[in-house]
Amino acid sequence: MIKLDYHTLESELEFTFTISRSSKSISKTIITEISYEYNGEIFSGIGEAVFSKFYGEDEESVKAFYQKIINDKSLEDLDIFNIQDLETRLEKYPYNYAAKAGIDIALYDIRAKILKLPLYKYFGLDKSKAPASSYTIGIADLETIKQKTLTALERGYDILKVKLGCKDDLEIIKMIRKLAPNARIRVDANCAWTLKESLDVLTEIKALNIEFVEEPLLQSSNPEEYKELFLKSPLPLMADESCKRLLDIPHCAKYFHMINLKLTKTGGLTEAIRMIHAARAHGLKIMLGCFTETNVSISAMASISPLVDFTDLDGALLLAKDPYANGLFQKNEIHLRDKVGLGIEI
Repeated sequence: MIKLDYHTLESELEFTFTISRSSKSISKTIITEISYEYNGEIFSGIGEAVFSKFYGEDEESVKAFYQKIINDKSLEDLDIFNIQDLETRLEKYPYNYAAKAGIDIALYDIRAKILKLPLYKYFGLDKSKAPASSYTIGIADLETIKQKTLTALERGYDILKVKLGCKDDLEIIKMIRKLAPNARIRVDANCAWTLKESLDVLTEIKALNIEFVEEPLLQSSNPEEYKELFLKSPLPLMADESCKRLLDIPHCAKYFHMINLKLTKTGGLTEAIRMIHAARAHGLKIMLGCFTETNVSISAMASISPLVDFTDLDGALLLAKDPYANGLFQKNEIHLRDKVGLGIEI
């Protein structure tokens, strides 16, 4: 029998985190805890729902979803290893992907614990192939960005993801490159620019040795603008906001070179793995991403990181203190641990 509990967790960020469309100093997520009896023994799993209003979820919608699952007794008699049945049951409740991810993570945690395996071994992966994570520098005034960059470099983070989408874009990226001449730098505009602005900025920053750019175009852009940018872009383009679920992969393959997967969008690891294989079939490179969140969901995503090309799993590193810190990171290198399940104590 499955029992689901949940509670809200608020975590202060080390620095105020700003992107082109929003800003925050507190990270709020919902932690799920699931207990399951297997062969007379009680196993407990932990998950995390990282909700985002941009994707149609907030604290209240996630709580309402979980309460409905509890009230409807939707999962009580579930065979925890029957993932097909789980998906069928959850499909009765459309959308709510962040909330579903919280359940998905906790159930994978339990499955791996029952089998006495770390989650990466449950998936049959080689932990030595996990790509190092980038560290995100959010939008701020130039002096604050300088401090953030120097702090990141002092901590050994040599892959930087720079948020752009403000009036100081070129000054920001040029300053960071000057401060970090040897760092790998990626840019994320979060749908901030017109087609002309995108081409102008990308042409300007190409000389700064930028790896790729995420979602430069405004969401209101039409398919012809996406096509023109894809054909003319001097830098590789990565889809994030444009790539939510499996069915988005063929569309993204027309206009992007890479995709960014997040549990908030995929609804869990099962869909994320499907999307990884579909993306490979379409010739796309893949990054695993996150929001500001704890090592609960970061550890879940890290467990499948040997399958992908890049990671941006710094969400917990941006917190002032992570209550679920588990030694996953050494600087920005991901070191998958050999504790069973997620390797996180409830």
